Amino acid sequence: MCWFLSLHPCPLLYRVSLMPSPLSMNPPRRRRPVLLPLRLLAVYSYMMCQYVLAADIVFIVPDRSTPYPNGLHNGILTSAYGLLEGGTTVEVREYGNYDQAKSFAVLNAAIAAPPDEQPRVYCIWPMDVESKRLAGKLHRTTGVPIIQINQLPGADSQWEWDHLLGYAGPSDATRAANAGIMMAQALAERGIGEPGVVALGYPESYGGYGLSIEAFREAVADSNNTNTRIEIVEEIPLKWAEIRQAAYLTMVRLMDDPTVTFHGVYAMDDDILIGAYEALNDRGRLDPDRGEESVTLVGTVCNGARELLEEGKQYGTTIQAPYLEATLAMDQALEYLRTGQLEEKIRFTPNPIATADTWEQMVVPFLGQAYAADALCTWNQYHERTNGLRDANDAEDVCQYVSCLFIPQGLFAAGYAMASINYVLGFACAVLLYVHRKKKVVQLAQPFFLALIVFGAMIDTTSIIFMSRDNRTSSKEELDASCVAWPWLLSLGQMLTTATLVAKMFRVKVVTGATKVIKTARSNMVRKTKVRAKDVSGFIVLGLLLDIIVLAVWYGTDPFRWSFAVTSRDFQDLILEARGECSSEGDNAWAYPLTIVIVHLAFLVYGNVLAFQTRAFHFISDSKLVAISLFNSIQLLVLATVMVGLSGDNVSISYLIRVCYAFLNNFGVLALVCVPKLYLCVVGKGDETKLTARKTAISGLDNASAVDSRSAVIMANSSVEHAVNSRATPETDVRNKRDSAGSTDQSDTCTTDRKRSVTFGGDNFEENEDIKEI
Repeated sequence: MCWFLSLHPCPLLYRVSLMPSPLSMNPPRRRRPVLLPLRLLAVYSYMMCQYVLAADIVFIVPDRSTPYPNGLHNGILTSAYGLLEGGTTVEVREYGNYDQAKSFAVLNAAIAAPPDEQPRVYCIWPMDVESKRLAGKLHRTTGVPIIQINQLPGADSQWEWDHLLGYAGPSDATRAANAGIMMAQALAERGIGEPGVVALGYPESYGGYGLSIEAFREAVADSNNTNTRIEIVEEIPLKWAEIRQAAYLTMVRLMDDPTVTFHGVYAMDDDILIGAYEALNDRGRLDPDRGEESVTLVGTVCNGARELLEEGKQYGTTIQAPYLEATLAMDQALEYLRTGQLEEKIRFTPNPIATADTWEQMVVPFLGQAYAADALCTWNQYHERTNGLRDANDAEDVCQYVSCLFIPQGLFAAGYAMASINYVLGFACAVLLYVHRKKKVVQLAQPFFLALIVFGAMIDTTSIIFMSRDNRTSSKEELDASCVAWPWLLSLGQMLTTATLVAKMFRVKVVTGATKVIKTARSNMVRKTKVRAKDVSGFIVLGLLLDIIVLAVWYGTDPFRWSFAVTSRDFQDLILEARGECSSEGDNAWAYPLTIVIVHLAFLVYGNVLAFQTRAFHFISDSKLVAISLFNSIQLLVLATVMVGLSGDNVSISYLIRVCYAFLNNFGVLALVCVPKLYLCVVGKGDETKLTARKTAISGLDNASAVDSRSAVIMANSSVEHAVNSRATPETDVRNKRDSAGSTDQSDTCTTDRKRSVTFGGDNFEENEDIKEI
């Protein structure tokens, strides 16, 4: 006798046959070369006949690409060689790796096959309910009996028995009940009184899903008679496609949900359990030292990683052998071929409990044979990471599952220190400004504008606080709020200080350069120009309005949100490293901050132009210090913009640049614009000042007592008089010479026939122009 394994032309089929071989029929002692071609032709003809004749037993099962079906194939082959009687043939038709389309194709082809190509019995492992319905159609069309493998019809699918001859495979109820027993034991050992358990299962289309869930639920309920009362908090069916990854993401979702509390996970097979294990292990939820936060894992089918059971990371599983399923199905098929019926319609393979303490020496008896449990299981010896996050949005906090690039806490401390320095300086300026608000040097510097500058600097500085947060200390909601807050604070705070300085400079320019000379020969004429703070507040309103519009459009269309950017992946496309940052999702998000930078630069440049135009009146406008402050802001803004763009993915450098910009810009404005005046007030010189502008005098409201411009003293209701030279006439030259000879005290101020007087009282500038004959 000789076995032939003949390959069918279709790659999804192979056939095993027990027949006498032409090569074994008493060949002569001496083989003649002339007969060799004839012998080869006889072998070829015999093998071709095998394709034409219908097999006696046809298996329709998944292919060998995964361990469990591979064990089934091994059982079919071994059983065929060990049990088949002479002349019985077996054919295996595969439908891929649980591929529904291929399953439909194989079943439809069997339905369409003519009667002479039909087998005597089918052994089918249906992948889902739709495949079961096609199997029923196959039986009704051909009349060939069907033995179903692996999936026992449940209470809601009794219609399957209309076309089934029998069932051979595991008991879904038994293995799930054993899992419930193990779960109750494990949680009782941990001493948890009312634990929660999550059940992860096959798709609901799987015939044994309902049986498994119900059996597990009943086993858990029976355990509630003890001190442990288990509650099943979630029952989640998963999809066949990448079922491990589906289990991983499901556990991520449950762990991110604060309303779900669980202490154990049951999976309908260990392959599913691996995905749950990887997610829980990433979060450290398998560490026994975490007490009630630790999670107990119980699986079934022993098709996962043996390493988890060996090391105690998995409490237990149930033994399930596809090899034995094939052996049992073959035994039933042979029984039907011999007797035309089955003595037992439903026959189960064993599903005993195996724990970390028992699996190694466990033996399973079946059909008169004894098998080592380790040899029956389809598990891998070691666990290899196959699942994880592929999308940063799959988890609320990616950094709890993968390595993340964080800003060092030292840099955060430096940021808080910088903000504290500015807060102290700003608070001191605000207090001193209020205390010395009536001092002449403060009045001349326009206290309303000084107050706005201090306020804007404090707003700008506050952005540092919101920049100095990440997911290590703040929730997702808090980080989203911070991402919204700091660009608004940074932009509006800087705009308030910049626009205020521009308004201050523009006010001085209007007062000192807007008056026209009115000539008259008969009398003195006075034109008064009054410029109040609110008259130039349009710059502040305009600047803030532009910023608000840009920010509103930005945050209305593509707002800053706390998100994670992937910085490294492995060969399976799993995330290895990520970083958290405030970012927008749109491709054109850069346009909004760039627009804000351009607007701010325009105000800063215009402020510098005004400072240059009013440089002769720096004792009124502080044009020199303001110019330095504005130029400092321009440099910082340009450098910070360029450096942030060049920092790329380095969140630490980007953070440091933004914080230093906010600190230095506001510190510079306060130190240059506010501190010098307040210092004079503190040292007792708030009512004294030196004026260095040429041809300038300060006098009282009556304009009668002029003083030397090189050492002028501000009087009670102060005014600044600035003599403006104009073209002199012969008459005015004579008068000027006469006046010069008569009074040396007024020679510095009354040199022309026109005089412009600038008066500052409170927050108002007034300009008086006298035209008189001397």
